[in-house]
Amino acid sequence: MVPPDAEAYLDVALPRLLGIALSLTGHRQDAEDLVQDCVAKVLVSWSKVQRATTPDAYVRTIMVNTFLSRRRRRSSSEFVSHDTVTADHRRVTASSESQVVERDHLWQVLTKLPPRERAVVVLRYYEDLPDAAIADILGCSPGAVRVTAHRAKAKLRTFLEPPPHAVRAGQSGPVAEVRA
Repeated sequence: MVPPDAEAYLDVALPRLLGIALSLTGHRQDAEDLVQDCVAKVLVSWSKVQRATTPDAYVRTIMVNTFLSRRRRRSSSEFVSHDTVTADHRRVTASSESQVVERDHLWQVLTKLPPRERAVVVLRYYEDLPDAAIADILGCSPGAVRVTAHRAKAKLRTFLEPPPHAVRAGQSGPVAEVRA
């Protein structure tokens, strides 16, 4: 039986957890599986979650550690197809076609990052967490988070950089956002 306070917490937290999971996995079904595993772990350790100074941070730690653990077990050659990501985002967003195409491209590029770098990018830019909080979640120093974020941004720039002949003056897009 699920404690009523756990049920109330999860009712509020589930949409946010699904968003984080989707950002980490890049695939709706994998995200739902990750959330399910995370919820199971949260329920098993509900007393620890309640005692935590910041329960949301504790649950995010469970989510990220579960994601990283799953990725270690899977083949590193596995990737998410562009068609799958496109289908997921078209269902999730009601943006204009150009925004959907740009967002799909960003998701596809994000899935090229190693799991730890992807986790840092998601926690830093999607969850807007400070380096110290990310370090607590990942079990490393804030300096290591900054280095990982720097490396991830450098990789994202190379993935997003258009061929030299395709750049036009004043052009904006995903590359401009990564450089910020």
